[in-house]
Amino acid sequence: MLTRAKISDMQQKVSHQVSKKEDMDDLKNKYTTIQFEEALEHCQKYITKVATHAFRREQDPGRKREMTKAYINEFVDSQKPVVEGYYELVDLKRALIDEITHYGPITKAMEDPTIDEIRINGIEQIFVETGGKTLPWEHHFLDREHLERIISKLLGVSKVRLTPKIPMVNARTIEGYRVNATHADISPYDMPAVVIRKFSKKSITPEMMIKNESFSVNMFKLLSLLPKADLSWITVGPTGSGKTTLNEMMVKEINPLSRIITIENPSEMRLLRREGNQEHGRIINDVLQYESVPDDDDASPATMENLLINAMRQSPHWIGPGELRTPGEFATALRAAQTGHFFFTTLHAEGDREAIFRFLTAYLMASNEPAELALRNICSAVKFVVFQEKLADGTRKVTSVSEIIGSEGLEPIINPIYKFISEDVVEDEDTHRVLKIIGKHKRVGMLSEKVQQTMIKAGIKRSRFEFLTTEPAEDEIEEYGFDGYNFNH
Repeated sequence: MLTRAKISDMQQKVSHQVSKKEDMDDLKNKYTTIQFEEALEHCQKYITKVATHAFRREQDPGRKREMTKAYINEFVDSQKPVVEGYYELVDLKRALIDEITHYGPITKAMEDPTIDEIRINGIEQIFVETGGKTLPWEHHFLDREHLERIISKLLGVSKVRLTPKIPMVNARTIEGYRVNATHADISPYDMPAVVIRKFSKKSITPEMMIKNESFSVNMFKLLSLLPKADLSWITVGPTGSGKTTLNEMMVKEINPLSRIITIENPSEMRLLRREGNQEHGRIINDVLQYESVPDDDDASPATMENLLINAMRQSPHWIGPGELRTPGEFATALRAAQTGHFFFTTLHAEGDREAIFRFLTAYLMASNEPAELALRNICSAVKFVVFQEKLADGTRKVTSVSEIIGSEGLEPIINPIYKFISEDVVEDEDTHRVLKIIGKHKRVGMLSEKVQQTMIKAGIKRSRFEFLTTEPAEDEIEEYGFDGYNFNH
């Protein structure tokens, strides 16, 4: 009969044999040249074996990454594996750290704050976007399996996985960056692909945008008055033109005690304001932010449309859907505007008129209203359209600001206030690569009497918008210098 003591003794012997075998394997690895993939596997097993409970419970990605680095260094120093292509242990440590805690060949691109987007079309076809310009990336993946491992790591935070049955996936990385990945099965080259859109942790300020000539000082004065005067607006433009960044800047001009509810997918805007601008200061603005599920996710009721409906029951002063896409979302946003709420959003459109017609077309898909009545309601709800573009030289500029006055029949009545006038192109003489778009912002109109009255009723002194109440002079010049201007005014 086996006693408890005998069972314990047998378990210790088995454990000793297993440990001895592992030690022999480790010893063998010290003197046998192995491939990097094998070293990676041994290192991961080592971490699994020696990791503490504190490591497994750690939720902070930064601290967990540092703890993982320590385990990797410990593995290399104790096992000293001979790995093909890595003649110095410090190089092996760096490669293992990149592979396990980071993202292999795109690690530096993920950590570089100047890089906005990473596009991977294959193991050697990697491109990054920085400063609005696309450049080839100097590093590459080892093979398709290596690329697939990194994609799995990029999708690690989400519950979805890339499979032949789910060949397209939208997700977010642990840093919060937006990821779109596609499976190799839908590629004629039998290669997976991925696009990573990064979001800067540091907010872009009006000063920075003026310095980059995204808009002039006077244009910023107007843009900052729209939210202060409760004038609903839509920011439109192509993908990657900086619409969300511009909206974030404008939303921060809203009175801190005016309740704001935003719905985005994914959440990008950083709107919380703290007392004294201190990192851990008390939050002083009434902001509630939600994150909707993707349009094709039927498992959750937290769609943009449902969250918009729910937001109307939460006493908002402003409602901010990140981007309107489906007919139901357009219809719900218009209903919110018609029931006493102000709103801001973004659309993909090629200009102010196109944005209004895009709104109308989508709305009519979800409504039985006559088109003329629908257009009149839309033009009553939307007070301004701000159009932003990314030019060929990589700069992002507000190329028009227009007031929506109303409609006549099926035509919106649009009052342009500012436009960007392109004049010429500076290019490299040898390669003809575009170096700079030469142009200037110009005031082309004045505010309507109705908007002027709205601003005064909102408590804005006439002197703050007086320059917008007369017809522009032909030689009027827009300034980009902001010396002496109080941005907190």
